Amino acid sequence: MAEDMSNEHSQDDSGLRAWMLAWYDHAVSIGFVRPPFILNDMAAERLEGYFRVGLTPAEGAEAFFGTAH
Repeated sequence: MAEDMSNEHSQDDSGLRAWMLAWYDHAVSIGFVRPPFILNDMAAERLEGYFRVGLTPAEGAEAFFGTAH
């Protein structure tokens, strides 16, 4: 059972990592940020939340950098 949970976390972590890379690529491509961009812990947790609720990387970039109404 513990092995199943470890594998599940590993897959989830790799999915989050891939999502964040796509988020960063999108943010750079549309000019939200320029490399190098340093992500602090609080911002990383916010992005993880966007990933967990199912936003696409593009939607996550818009939510992260967009203007609040």
